[in-house]
Amino acid sequence: MRIGLFTDQYYPFVSGVVTSIKMLYEGLTNLGHECYIVTSMAEDKIKDLEKQRKNVINIYGRPYPFKDLRDYRYTFSHRKYLKTIKNLNLDIIHVHTEYNISKLAILAHKKLHIPMVHTLHTLWSDYFKYVSPFFDKHFHKLMEKYLRKLFTGPVSKNSIIDIVPTKKVYDQSLKYGLNSDIRIIPTGIDLDKFNPKHFTNQQINDLKNKLGIKPNQFVFLYIGRASKEKNIITLLNSYAKACKGNFDTVFVLVGGGPQLEELKEYCKELQIDNQIIFTNTIPREKLPIYYQLGDIFVNASQSETQGLTYIEALGSSIPLLVQKDDCIKDVVENYYNGIYFEGEDDLTLKMKEILRAPETLKKIKSNTINSVFEYSKETYTLRVFALYEEAIEKFKKQQS
Repeated sequence: MRIGLFTDQYYPFVSGVVTSIKMLYEGLTNLGHECYIVTSMAEDKIKDLEKQRKNVINIYGRPYPFKDLRDYRYTFSHRKYLKTIKNLNLDIIHVHTEYNISKLAILAHKKLHIPMVHTLHTLWSDYFKYVSPFFDKHFHKLMEKYLRKLFTGPVSKNSIIDIVPTKKVYDQSLKYGLNSDIRIIPTGIDLDKFNPKHFTNQQINDLKNKLGIKPNQFVFLYIGRASKEKNIITLLNSYAKACKGNFDTVFVLVGGGPQLEELKEYCKELQIDNQIIFTNTIPREKLPIYYQLGDIFVNASQSETQGLTYIEALGSSIPLLVQKDDCIKDVVENYYNGIYFEGEDDLTLKMKEILRAPETLKKIKSNTINSVFEYSKETYTLRVFALYEEAIEKFKKQQS
């Protein structure tokens, strides 16, 4: 089968959406299918993919005029790229965005009569503040209405089937204008890459030494984008209350993003900057060993649609300490493979509890890897491919 994956972002950009698409691309390719990435990225980033001989079609675009969206592109005309898409001779289009590149996907679907499916990865209303904090505060409902009318609605209307990664997103599907045929397919990852069996103690200790982590320090670990919707401020506040001055602990934050410098300054205000390590952005292929730094993985975000970093941490045999949220209730079982907290004060208490009860954490750690087998890249790919076959048959019946 010849498959087009349409997205506004792709590797080497780091995000849960990119991880999902990359896993699907690799899984489909491993099954022998011809898979193409259709995206719009800066030329210097695309060159790296071209060197790897990836099937990437880059649509020229200009960066958005918003500081926190500068990694994204917009295109003035999509029609001139129709011939390029036609030459791919696609059997199906799988669109992973509701914005710029989705317009090309819809146009190709209509003009070239190619069946289309759509995955809603992101609850975009959480990101309105990046476009306009003022409008987000005063006109949030109105912005949601236009999001549905101009973006998610049209993509879903032209799709045979919509895919969502969790029940949380499914429950909000009406709000986002999705059609009636919606399937829940959890995103998969390459779990084997994160298995601790691939890393020696020497490799881990060398990385700790490089970053300035002392051999016996307890490591609270965050891996992800440094941005407001991740609620990292809560993590820092709780860490300051629970561990300030306790140099047997350290908090390591792995990842870059628009809030990075603000967070560094905030740590100075909290007077914990000598207990915090920021790594900035780490290339995706090097991330697995960074999970091995942690004694526990922490996250306070409530904007996740599935929480792929949570699954990566569990696949790395790292227990979780995470904000309770509907999107991860199928991933995290309280005091089995992780611990839930509810708000900043509760997180502070749980951090103190973990440091006092190493046996509890050891027991949780023993359950981590076995709890995420269903989220493998292979399972994810097979589920999506079966959906492609169904969508193609449905489209044929609609056309006859």
